Order: sequence, then C-alpha cells, then structure tokens
Amino acid sequence: MKYVIIGASAAGLAAAEAVRKYDAQGTVTVLTEEEYMPYSRPSISYYLKGKVKESNMALRKPAFYKEKKMDVITSSKVTAIDTEKKIVKAGRKNYPYDKLCLCTGSKPFVPPMDNVEGKANALTFLDLKATKAVKTLANDKTRAVVIGAGLIGMKAAEGLVKICKSVDVVELAPRVLPSILDAKSAKQVKKHLENNGIRFHLENTVVKASSKGKQITAVTLKDGKKLPCDLLILAVGVRPQTELAEKTGLEVNRGIITDIQTMQTSNPDIYAAGDCCVSTDMLDGSKKIIALWPNAVQQGNVAGAQMAGADVTVGGTYSVNAIDFFGLRICTCGLINAQGEQYSDKIRQDGDVYKRLVFEGDKLVGYVLINSSVNAGMYTNLISNKISLDTIQGDIMDNPSIFMFDKDTRITKLRGGVQI
Repeated sequence: MKYVIIGASAAGLAAAEAVRKYDAQGTVTVLTEEEYMPYSRPSISYYLKGKVKESNMALRKPAFYKEKKMDVITSSKVTAIDTEKKIVKAGRKNYPYDKLCLCTGSKPFVPPMDNVEGKANALTFLDLKATKAVKTLANDKTRAVVIGAGLIGMKAAEGLVKICKSVDVVELAPRVLPSILDAKSAKQVKKHLENNGIRFHLENTVVKASSKGKQITAVTLKDGKKLPCDLLILAVGVRPQTELAEKTGLEVNRGIITDIQTMQTSNPDIYAAGDCCVSTDMLDGSKKIIALWPNAVQQGNVAGAQMAGADVTVGGTYSVNAIDFFGLRICTCGLINAQGEQYSDKIRQDGDVYKRLVFEGDKLVGYVLINSSVNAGMYTNLISNKISLDTIQGDIMDNPSIFMFDKDTRITKLRGGVQI
C-alpha cells in the first residue's frame, strides 16, 4: 500500500503514525509546504518570547522518521490530485497513492482594510515562518498593534509586550477571548493583561492604515482613534484550507465534509483530518470548525488507522483549552456561552480564582476555570462521558471527587474499567 499525507502538523503527523502502527510494510509519504520538519505550532509564542529554541520545537527527533520509515518532504506544495490515476502532484514530482489524507490545516483570515494588503510590516502569527518575521521586526522601539483578541492574537500580544515599546489590541467583540470565555471571566482576564502592559480597544476595528512606502506607520480605528504602528499583527481568525479539496471535487461546506466516525471524505480513498475539516460537536450536535490541537491529533489518528484498515473511530469532539497568560492559568471546555432555557450555571469567585460550571439538565456540558485547574481533568471526564450528576453525593463545585459516583460509574466510565 502507498499512503500519502498532505500536511505535517498535528493531524498529518498523527495520521502518519497511525498508518505505521497498523501497517508496517506500506510506504508513508508526508508532504508539507513548510520548510520545516513537523514542529509544535502552539510553541511559536514561546519562541517569540525567547523561552524556547527552534531546535526544541520539533515534534519528533530526526531518527524517528528513519526508524518508522516515513518520508517527510518539506517545501513541497501540492498543486493537484488526479483521483483517476491516484497521483498527487507537487512541483515537478508525482506521488502515487492507494490511500490519501488531507491535513491541510487552516490559514489566516484577513478582513478587508484600506491600505494594509502587501505592506511589509503587516504580518500574521500562525506558523514558524511568520513568527520569525515578527521577531525580526520587534524591538524596544516598536509600537505594535494586534487585530484580534482571540487565542492567536492574545498569545502574540503576550509575546510582544515584553519586547516592544507598546502593544495595542483591537477587537470587534465586547470582550477578550470571546470564543472561550464568558463575560465575567473575560473581564478578569482583561484586567490581568492590562496590568501586564497590554492596551485594549474593544468593540472596535481597524478601518485603514497610513503608510510610508511599504511600511505602515499608523492605523485608524472605527471610532476615529489613530494608533501609531510599526508592526501590525493580523490575528482576526482562521479559515480552513479547502482549495485543494474543492479542486479535487471533494464535498466541502466551509470545511471538508467527512464521515464523523471514520474521517473518510466523499471519495472512498481520500480521508481528511484537523483544522481543514468540519467537526460535529458531541455536546450540541452543531457542525463547526474546531481548530484545536487535540482535535487534530484525534482525527489524524482515526484517519490514519482507517486508511490502514483498522476499525478505529472518533470518540467525540468538543472544544477544550488550557492556556496561560503571565502566570494566569485558564482552562475552558465545552459549551461556555450556551443559550437556551435548558442550560444553567453555577459560579464561584474567590479573589483571582474563578470557577463557572455550565449544565444541561443533570449533565455538565462546560466549564471555565481561572487559577483553579486542579479539577479540570475530572470535569472534562464528566463532560466527555456525559455522566448524570443527579445521584452524586457532595458538591461538585467545591470538592469534586471520583467517590461521589456509584461504583458502576467509577469503574466503567471514570476509570476506564479499573476497579477502585
């Protein structure tokens, strides 16, 4: 069997490893447009801050690929897939396949702004190449403006604030990290970030830039305010990379459509995994792009196993985040901003410790924990296993324990069959 995987980040590497786990003989070729061997994208903010060296960002040591007989080809942009001849075209080379997996990931979304496109100091912050460009321009005289207060924008701002003269963050939503925080926790996080030197302009956006040649010198906001700008970070969000899938004739609707259990696309010999795919949220059944590392790894594992003939399926997809900003630990999971009469919540705040649990009937479906991550694993387990809470004894908010649950639940769900 010949296996070809397009993309070498979380999903691509997971797919390659899964193929090799179930097929020791087939050829495994991984094609990546990037010039680097597989590396940890979540580490780029630490690289920007100088906390991690490029050599330490590698997901696997070079010997691993040789041992597993995986051929990872860098700087290899795939231009076409011939599904009749079953050939992947990259540059002047053709790669035949029996099974193919698209792990093309996501790309930065850049909204239209007057006089921004093509400027040398307007950069994204999604991969190592972009981060190196940012690092080259950032110094103690740099006035940086970040557009977007989501995860990407806030990690960029965190990395820049200790390097640059100033960092301003512009966000259209009324709060920071709007997709993973509720209003109350976002207010606490914003204050913490402001105390560490980041300035915010919420419910605002950049409408145009002033420039001198190829360099942006200032940006004008929707409210008329003008900010000096030597470095503009475009971090509004990401969109799935689906161009290749569309060109190949695969079913696409925002992202690549796959079987939610097997990751098989509309072509039986082609699979897809990661940020390029539409996922089904197991908590509310909604179809969405869940562009998170753990989700990409899980889907890549399943896609690779299925390609090799193994009966492995996706266990369940939902949003989960664990992040840190200047020592403030944030853990979130599930339906944070759920709307509807069927949802309820409990909130506790004690100083800088914040805990919010979201329920649908007798089941936990989401949480926000700030400086209170000790019980995150327990809560995540309750969510993923959809465990009823109406028979527990004790307070799940203050002191959750596995012994709150009956013996059968402890053995079959919370401990995976291990009797305690």
